[in-house]
Amino acid sequence: WMDDDLVNEITPKLLGKRPNTYTYTKALAESVVQQEGAELNIAIVRPSIIGASWKEPFPGWIDNFNGPSGIFIAAGKGILRTMRASNDALADLVPIDVVVNTTLAAAWYSAINRPRKVMVYNCTTGGTNPFHWSEV
Repeated sequence: WMDDDLVNEITPKLLGKRPNTYTYTKALAESVVQQEGAELNIAIVRPSIIGASWKEPFPGWIDNFNGPSGIFIAAGKGILRTMRASNDALADLVPIDVVVNTTLAAAWYSAINRPRKVMVYNCTTGGTNPFHWSEV
């Protein structure tokens, strides 16, 4: 319902220090969950870039070509020949089975321990196993 000029004017003000609307809308959703779910046992799992599986159901498993898997397949087939990225930036890819296991563990913990506040878990690999876009 807003015209383009109004959207362009208010977007930077809404985003603040966030880099884009994607991260902004994720933050909005988390805020609603925390406010409206105050009486519930809730855990939020924040995965970084989800990639192919590490171990389960078998190494390299994917069920779609979205995200990094599609990029890697397109590059391997020669369809994607260049990509713009900062060489020093972390390509924080986390295997899907790690995300699923983290989600299950967070749900179990919330159900058993019933924490009084919403628990938030960052599911990333960048600090443990740094991988940079220059290596991609």
